[in-house]
Amino acid sequence: MVKWIVRGVIGVVALVLVLVLAVTGWAGWRFVGSQPRTEGEVRLEGVTAPVNVVRDQYGVAHIFGETDADVYFALGYTHAAERFFQMDLYRRTAQGRLSELFGERALRADIRARTFGFPEASRHALANLSDEARLIVEAYVSGVNARLEQGNPAPEYLLLRTRPEPWTLADSASVVVVLADDLATGEGEDRERARASQVLEGSMLEQFLSAFPDWAPTTLKDEDISAAFGDIRRQTLPPPAGTQPDNEPGSNAWVVSGDRTETGAPLLANDPHLGLSAPSIWYFTRLNLSFGPVLGASLPGTPFITLGRNAHGAWGFTNTGFKVIDLVERDSDTTQTNTRIETINVLGQRDPFELTITETSEGPVLDAQWFDLTGFDSDALVVRRSTVSDPRNRVADATLAIMRSTGWDDFVEAGRGWTAPMQNMHYAGVDGTIGYTTAGLLPIRDEDGEWTGFVPFEELPRIVNPAGGSIASGNNLPAGAAYPYPLPGRYAVHRAVRIENMLAERRRHSLEGFITMQMDVTSALAEAILPALLAAQPESELGLEALARLEGWNASLDAEGPEGLILSAWLRVMTEAIWADELGPMARYFRGPRPVFVQDVLTGDASSWCNNVTTTQVETCPVIAGLALDTAMAELARTNGGDISSWRWGDHAQGYFAHPMDSLPVLGGMFGVRVPVGGDGTTVNVANFSYAGEGFDIVHAASLRVVYDLADLNNSRFIHGPGQSGHPLSPHYRDLAELWSRGEYFQIRDDWTPQSAPQGSRVLTLRPR
Repeated sequence: MVKWIVRGVIGVVALVLVLVLAVTGWAGWRFVGSQPRTEGEVRLEGVTAPVNVVRDQYGVAHIFGETDADVYFALGYTHAAERFFQMDLYRRTAQGRLSELFGERALRADIRARTFGFPEASRHALANLSDEARLIVEAYVSGVNARLEQGNPAPEYLLLRTRPEPWTLADSASVVVVLADDLATGEGEDRERARASQVLEGSMLEQFLSAFPDWAPTTLKDEDISAAFGDIRRQTLPPPAGTQPDNEPGSNAWVVSGDRTETGAPLLANDPHLGLSAPSIWYFTRLNLSFGPVLGASLPGTPFITLGRNAHGAWGFTNTGFKVIDLVERDSDTTQTNTRIETINVLGQRDPFELTITETSEGPVLDAQWFDLTGFDSDALVVRRSTVSDPRNRVADATLAIMRSTGWDDFVEAGRGWTAPMQNMHYAGVDGTIGYTTAGLLPIRDEDGEWTGFVPFEELPRIVNPAGGSIASGNNLPAGAAYPYPLPGRYAVHRAVRIENMLAERRRHSLEGFITMQMDVTSALAEAILPALLAAQPESELGLEALARLEGWNASLDAEGPEGLILSAWLRVMTEAIWADELGPMARYFRGPRPVFVQDVLTGDASSWCNNVTTTQVETCPVIAGLALDTAMAELARTNGGDISSWRWGDHAQGYFAHPMDSLPVLGGMFGVRVPVGGDGTTVNVANFSYAGEGFDIVHAASLRVVYDLADLNNSRFIHGPGQSGHPLSPHYRDLAELWSRGEYFQIRDDWTPQSAPQGSRVLTLRPR
């Protein structure tokens, strides 16, 4: 009897084991089988003739077809093969449908999207497409769905136990809307002012909010503005007080004329800074179109090259920082409102969640149940006014026009259909022209901050071939008092200072020199405050040793040395010590670097902030800085040991390319990517970490880097991280991360065909079925 029981148990165990192995094998087969196909032939409905998708050794897709529609179809197919889960998250973010995949934890994000009206904004963008742009998007969408019809487009769907839905034209429009809102500025600034005003007033409030300083450079110089806008006279109002708080996250771009280069032709550098993600927000591609090659960074989910170059010129963008979103208080008794109900399906819940949204003619009312309205009048309606919601959105046609532009005038005119986000657009042409223009809706405000219209397109900040031969943007203020309209917004300072200093160091520049500039980790903030820091009065041995290491330091936050770690840990402790006592409970909303304010406290007129108002004695900045250094060094010693010489900034400053699945047990390690970096939030090679956390993971940095050589456009250099593919088993999922970390680049050339493709290329041919 026992023998039969044992045999029965063994049989059951064996059966279970077989089933487990079968399920595991099936799952593994599905996981592996979802990898993008890169070689051979595929027959599809939707193409009219063979299209070749040639991936080079870095996974960059070069697409060749007989018609433009076939090229855009192939781009859609390629994006879906490499990045469909990313595309799906973009559209769900914009449509407020993340909860369908991730459950209640994503509900607030969905409520935000529905409240802000992103789905409606996407419908407006779709309705505004020209006939030409609509045909392009239709071809692209057809290509996306051709890949989806083959099944198994991404491994994430296996883990989520769901299947992807077909792609639509509205989905492509929604991708643009969610990026526009992410880059639009103003909401955070209004929240800061509302909260700070609860505990600060007068000069203390204005010091803390740190208006753009007089000593900082503007992108456009007054003499160029006067020459360009001298005939425009407006009785304008000063910008509202305190709406230009300092900010470091952002992007860099600079361009120099041929008079300033070794080749005699312009050079243009661009490195937009965004949250790091796996995969990258960008997908490098080369489209061989009827009007010539266009190549650079495409945005998965859309059929256009957003940042790149054609045969006539190159362009790069940074965020203007202009205030295009307002949070305004309205009288609840007199403001006319209407309501609508949105239904949100939530994974794991039987009944959908019903959201009631209140709207005004200006925009939606923010519900305190879902939005933190600390600092605002609890009896008032808080209304969100935003250019992202403007129904005139024609960004798709504007981007297409940029791709087709044949020179400066075309490039400027292309921006006429742009609404949001407002961008600094740098340009360099093969004819030697360099220029800067902005595009988008820039509100004009009256004394009370009410919108009275928008700056006419012809009068937006713009310059061509400036006298100095260079134009540089580090998200600093685009133009000063010579410009005839106020420019309230959120601007950075220290990266622009460093860029302009490096441009001024030599008369003639090279492509290699521009690459060196992009990787520069010298902090203009550290240079400015180092004398004050060296006056600190630490009491611990580690504090004194750390201070001694900074004597003679060149302010370079190199990954290999300890100085970047010392400074970063020190400033994180000291900044909170500077203002936590004045702000009290509100201090939790202001955990961040605030570099302009910190510089003013340590070297300017705001030194009284060093005094701790909760004590009876008067503390000076050297005392507060010394105590902060002691605290920071003690914290670092607990995790790194007491030997400062063994510390490396790069061991802590890890570029963290996050993926929604990287927290999963066992499998999570396949998705997340980490590489060491140098710098911090004030360096040209930007590396932003959270002041609210304990570690130094770099979560916001250069999403790509490119340098365009207008003497030979094929000599231009490109890089992004972590890789071209979104599939963790692809050789191109993380192969670019180390190159990105080390500051290495590659070329994307337009002088070869599928028959003469570089060694190591793989060719996939899409043929009509």
